[in-house]
Amino acid sequence: MATQRSTPKRTRTRKKIAQEPNHELIDELKEWSKRTKVQDDPYIISLISDLESVSDLDTWAALSPVDLLPMMSHHAGDKRLRISNILTIARNILVFVPVALTWFAVGKATAGFEKYTNENADAVSNFLQFWQNGYGILDKKWTIGHVAVLDAQIISGVIALTMITAFLNQKHMQDQKVALAKLDNERLAMGIKIHKYLHANRAVTTETINAFVSNSVKNLQVTSKAMAQASKELRKDINQIPSNKQVVAEVKRLMRGL
Repeated sequence: MATQRSTPKRTRTRKKIAQEPNHELIDELKEWSKRTKVQDDPYIISLISDLESVSDLDTWAALSPVDLLPMMSHHAGDKRLRISNILTIARNILVFVPVALTWFAVGKATAGFEKYTNENADAVSNFLQFWQNGYGILDKKWTIGHVAVLDAQIISGVIALTMITAFLNQKHMQDQKVALAKLDNERLAMGIKIHKYLHANRAVTTETINAFVSNSVKNLQVTSKAMAQASKELRKDINQIPSNKQVVAEVKRLMRGL
């Protein structure tokens, strides 16, 4: 009677252990999905639910987690990219400032030159000379020399902004490449862990049985080769051990020497 009572108890214990969820894998999957902001993905939600309840694992085992795990979004270098975009807009605007400034100065100089010629009808008229000197009519800030300096400064700023934005964009691309490679490696590692756990829960089919038998045969072949090699080495060692006749002969030789 004691044996009959203990057997169901052991059976229930084994069943309970077999259905115990893998809390380590579940916690790691939750942490990874939260850190990569994919916790709302349908695949993640359904997989975690079934892992916790230890249900439909054979169905999940037939799927490839490496293919179904969601791709992660990353924000590496986003701040640098925003700064680069702002500087690019500023540079594109500044490109047209020298042209606008020069034509605005030309308008001011033309109006001033007209006034100058009206007031000095007998004077020798030279527009470029007037634009450079102003003769008290044209404000100094609109003279050709001052405008040329301003244009040169603005163009220098455009060149500097072009170099800065190019550097920022290149740095952003490098950061993205590094971050994406890191995220891909983490995703692959997570997929492999899920696959290893689910691999043991595959449904028993002809294919799984054949795969198991094939793996067993391969393991036996490897073991057989190892044992054959060990046997050869052992045989060599045994052959090197002197026989009884050789030992007796060596002892007699030593006795005669004494």
